[in-house]
Amino acid sequence: MTPRPARPTSGTATPARRPAARGMSLVDLMVGLTLGMFLLAVTGAIFQGSKSTFVAQESSARLQENGRFALDTVAADLRMSGFRGCGAGGEVVNTLATPDALAYNFGQPIWGSRAGSGGWTPALQAPVTGLGPDSAGDVLVVRRSTGRAWSLIGTMADASAPLPITPTGGFTQGDLLVVADCAGAAAFQATNATPGPSGAIAHTVGAAGVVPGVTTANLGRAFSNDAVVWRMQTVSYFLAPSERHTGQRALWSHTTPVYDGTTALAELVSGVERLGVTYGIDSNADASADRFVAADAVTEWGQVVSARVELVLAGNSDGTAQNASTAQPYVFDGMTVVPTDKRLRTVMSSLVSLRNAVP
Repeated sequence: MTPRPARPTSGTATPARRPAARGMSLVDLMVGLTLGMFLLAVTGAIFQGSKSTFVAQESSARLQENGRFALDTVAADLRMSGFRGCGAGGEVVNTLATPDALAYNFGQPIWGSRAGSGGWTPALQAPVTGLGPDSAGDVLVVRRSTGRAWSLIGTMADASAPLPITPTGGFTQGDLLVVADCAGAAAFQATNATPGPSGAIAHTVGAAGVVPGVTTANLGRAFSNDAVVWRMQTVSYFLAPSERHTGQRALWSHTTPVYDGTTALAELVSGVERLGVTYGIDSNADASADRFVAADAVTEWGQVVSARVELVLAGNSDGTAQNASTAQPYVFDGMTVVPTDKRLRTVMSSLVSLRNAVP
């Protein structure tokens, strides 16, 4: 059998047949879009949750930081209240005019007032009355020494004589001062023009341009070279509207007199909604508190040996520090408070021993 002759071929090759091109169907497109939107929603929810957690933690940390700063500032002044060296806790001979005035009562280390239905108790005095304290917080007044202490370099000629100090003493006319040794102390005012450079601090009656002045030059006794002299200040803490954040309260301090460029009125911390101070009363002279009472129940400020300071701090009202679900109840001054908003809040307190009030 003879083979079949091969079919002749043309000069060009026949191209291979390709399969027909197919695109995404409508079903494929819908499935893809659905999966993409689901993944986007999950990713967005995770991001939003992480952001909310971060903002809440940051806001809480800021509240804690502000609260610690406020409590540390107040506690430092409370610990220094009534400091007079080794004579802390002893009697103070106050020669100043108006010795019972809030700014000049240096024989009383601390004082306070609480607002009630009948107003402030005890009654407020100047300069606090002109500062407009908010009734949502107590008023706390601390009297303390400030700056360096200078030792006497000799004995006073008599109880009314100038106090001898080194000519490098940084005192000026009008300074409110306390001189103290282990036996006691006396509050007075520098009345001569150059008490520092002259090396003698005079305290005479009727000195021109000196406020409040002294009613007597007699300090009770002649102090010797074991005595030291300090400048004195009165610091008042209270709540008032914030100047930094509209609509919020802030913790303010007012200091008098002003030394070395110190700011008399200062906004310490904004966002402080409540300020409460209770005082530890030592009624049996055993150097420890027997009970804690508010300012309106203190009958003898000389019996106060400690103070508990309590603050309520609130986050911003712009939504960044809000609890998205419910309001956050808190306990303040022994009572549970349910706020009407969902802002983040924290309650902080500090118990401070008035170490200079304890013999």
